[in-house]
Parts: sequence; C-alpha cells; structure tokens
Amino acid sequence: MNKEEALQQRLRAGDKKTLEELYLTHKDSFIVFFKSRANASIDIEDLFQDSIIALFQSFVLKKTELKKSTVKTYLFAIGKNKLAQKFNGPVLVDEKEDVIETHYEIDDNGLSTEQKMLIKSFKLLGNKCKELIKMYYYRGLTNKEIVMLTSYKDENTVKSYRSRCLKQLKNSIHGR
Repeated sequence: MNKEEALQQRLRAGDKKTLEELYLTHKDSFIVFFKSRANASIDIEDLFQDSIIALFQSFVLKKTELKKSTVKTYLFAIGKNKLAQKFNGPVLVDEKEDVIETHYEIDDNGLSTEQKMLIKSFKLLGNKCKELIKMYYYRGLTNKEIVMLTSYKDENTVKSYRSRCLKQLKNSIHGR
C-alpha cells in the first residue's frame, strides 16, 4: 500500500490526527492558490475550512476512494466547487468521479483549416498531455499551480512535459 492509499484509508477510518496533518500540510498552498482566483469579499480561510470538512465527511460518510487523483487534488477541487457555488457557477466536483471538467462544443463552421487540424490533433493526444495543455493554456495556470494540483515533481518537470506535449501536437498537425 502506497502513502496515498494509506492516507485515504486513515481518512475513511475517521482518523482526526490524519485530518489535522492534512489541514496543516495543505492550508498555505490552498490559500495561495485561491487568493489569486477569488473575489476579495471571499474569506479564503473559511473556504479552506469548509473544504476540509467536506473532504473529511466525504471520506468518513461516503467511504470515498480516489483512483484518479490525490487527496490534495480532491481538496482543491472541492474548494473550486465551493467557490463556484458562491458565484452560482458550474459544479466542478462530482462524488462519483474525482474531477469533472467543463466541456465546450466548438462550432466547426467558420474555423480555418489550421484550426480544424489543431482540434483533430489535440484529440489524438494522451489524457495527461491534454490535461496539462488545458491547465496551462486554457485555464491559465502557472507551472507552480499545476504542481500544486497534480502529482508532478516540480515546475521544471511540468515545463519539460508540456514541451514534449506541444512537440507531439505539432508533429501530429504536420503529419510526422
């Protein structure tokens, strides 16, 4: 059993010491991440408290098992969901899946040949590449924020992997 699985198991068992460790470990990064995204009228510490409580309840009451993400990612997704709810935005977290992303339909009418090729080539990328490119270019996250939300080791790893993903995308567009 790896560290992440052990952490989840302790949370499902209702271990308050594990909750306290989780609280102390992720509070600062949560606050930094959400301060740049939230309206000044939102109390980020309250958002963090609410998110931690919701995470704990999810594990204890619903016996949540995360297969696609870490507890940290799940915590941040809950925070995003709560923030979106305050502004009547879209729900970003579903209990049946770890994280739901917003999908937008693109009308092919009026797109140039290059844009159509880009869309087609993007669909051919692996899921990790698609997610990384979306986080960086579409959602505008920094390398540091991507590291906080994912399992990438550091900012240089994100930068290097993104570069490889873009190279794959360019090669696919140019038929190489």
